[in-house]
Amino acid sequence: MPEGTPGPRTSAVRTKAARAAALALSAALLAGCQLPDVSMSPGLTADDDVAAAAETTAARTTAAGTTAAGLAAGAATAPETAEVPARPAGDLDSGSLTRSLPAGDRTVVVDYWTTQQATTWTAEDDKTIQLAAHVEGGDDDTEVLVTRFAATTDDGSTRALVAEDRGEFALTPPFSYTTALSLPGAASPADALTLSVQFDLLVETEPGAERYFRQTVLDTVELPLLQEDPS
Repeated sequence: MPEGTPGPRTSAVRTKAARAAALALSAALLAGCQLPDVSMSPGLTADDDVAAAAETTAARTTAAGTTAAGLAAGAATAPETAEVPARPAGDLDSGSLTRSLPAGDRTVVVDYWTTQQATTWTAEDDKTIQLAAHVEGGDDDTEVLVTRFAATTDDGSTRALVAEDRGEFALTPPFSYTTALSLPGAASPADALTLSVQFDLLVETEPGAERYFRQTVLDTVELPLLQEDPS
């Protein structure tokens, strides 16, 4: 081997030394580098992030409070509606009514009806009611007479006689007693009117006897009245 030429062992030593130097240089370079902090926005510090989060929370709280206050103010300023008492159902709301009233071994059937709208009646309205009465049952040969018919009204504070009819009117089938009642309106705060009717009957003791006994038949009809809107 010529003088001055390195041998195999010397070459190996030099190669290992070069590798070691390269590794040391890499470690030094890595030690001098820092990875970016991805937990924060670029250009912001940790204190900046905390302040931003606090501002966002405060803004949301303020918005929620404003919304709640607005709803409360709207509810407080909503106009109050005056309540009108509910009108109960009346006996003539459908326009007609039939009542069967016992009278001994007979029944007096009374039909009431009106051509007006009973559901809209107020205390001040004039009201017209018609009625027809006839007898069912018993002996058809026994005479039955109506000797007095009376109708009264009562609004809770005033009672008035609106019709009275005296006489001897046949009520034996096929006859009936028919009349019309006029109930005048009045300036009253009443919320209901009660119509009471009375039939005084004379019933023959037996056919052709011309002797009679008296029976009285009573009935009432409830007429609720609308109240004026206080507003």
